Amino acid sequence: MPFLPDLATETPLWLALLTVGVNAVVGALRATVDDEQHWDIVGVATFGLLMGLGGGFIRDLLIGNLPVASLRTPWFIVTVLGTILVVLLLGQRISRIAVLVSLLNALALGLFAITGVADALRAGLPVVSALFVGVVAAVGGGVLVSVLKDEVPGILLTSAPNALVALLVSGVYAAVAAADARLAGVVGIAAAVGAHYAAQRLGLRTRRARGAGSLLLTRQRRPSDG
Repeated sequence: MPFLPDLATETPLWLALLTVGVNAVVGALRATVDDEQHWDIVGVATFGLLMGLGGGFIRDLLIGNLPVASLRTPWFIVTVLGTILVVLLLGQRISRIAVLVSLLNALALGLFAITGVADALRAGLPVVSALFVGVVAAVGGGVLVSVLKDEVPGILLTSAPNALVALLVSGVYAAVAAADARLAGVVGIAAAVGAHYAAQRLGLRTRRARGAGSLLLTRQRRPSDG
């Protein structure tokens, strides 16, 4: 389908910068709202950089794409630094646009996942390895920030199923890309947004693993459920 953009291999620069910027905002906020540790400007900037660019760094290192793509142009670091400044200036007011941030987060996760899979497949990796790269690219930045904060990464605990969504998106992209890479990018992003909001709407969380019979997900009971 030539009329569709190839979101994985020909990602528009504005979309790539937007997704990196959203992740950077989330990373910077993880420092500014932390009341246990008093992070300074270096800490806030480090979290923003790792959350915004960390997944791409890991992806490129895994497939040997060096220097990493986000360092070949100044715009990615400039975007991250700009979003960090926005967080410092606006602080908690950003939470007022939580719906928009949530949507952009889903887009970011999907874009990192499909570009990870696409780059890995182009590098000649088998499909299973490409799926692994896609998941790591999608969640890697958050893991790096958690490690620096001396926290257990959320994807390892019962939590929102971000890693499972990243795996779903990676699998959808790989399956559709076998027939049409351009369609695969659009379908992958749609799967990311749809799965993200379905998980939120249904209150889905990963389930504690007690044995082989444990289900992957459980529904979190909300007051509105009665």
